[in-house]
Amino acid sequence: MTDSKKRNKIKGWIYSILDLTDTKLDLVEHSKGINMSYNFIHNRIGVDISRIQEARKELASPVALKTYIEVMTLHELGHAADREALLESMPWTIEVYNLKKSVPKDSLYSDPNVLKVILDEQLMNIEFEKTAWRHAETMNNLHQVTDDKTFNFIHEHSQASYEEPYKKNLCLYERLLADSIELTA
Repeated sequence: MTDSKKRNKIKGWIYSILDLTDTKLDLVEHSKGINMSYNFIHNRIGVDISRIQEARKELASPVALKTYIEVMTLHELGHAADREALLESMPWTIEVYNLKKSVPKDSLYSDPNVLKVILDEQLMNIEFEKTAWRHAETMNNLHQVTDDKTFNFIHEHSQASYEEPYKKNLCLYERLLADSIELTA
């Protein structure tokens, strides 16, 4: 299958879920290295066709590409259902973004005060992910896109991509705090 046909097939699967759920969102193809995303500012879904195919291959057990894309589309629609909360988080997200830009890169993960802000942001994103997955599960139950086992398998893999970096940063933060206590003791 040619690259163009594959792209169209993948976009067709995404549009089929949009149609199934009666959701009116634009779909934008990009190459940012993020398999799928929901842009709450512009209220649209983005997809990196190459990355989403790679991401599916990262699963511990095989899942059909079509199923993976359909479930991930439900997940992005779950974010769309939470758009108001995402918009409300914008001022703080901008503050965090500006903080990250204003400090030297090496202090992002060496200054416990800065790392605490990063952890708080990661926790907020984890909560948004959990909410999106709850919405996606409701849509999956309603529309029977895939079985519960497959849905949960994809959900757990995706959720881990947010939780694992958080856990790693939390350990680093705790080490930094312990080191600073030892230095002051």
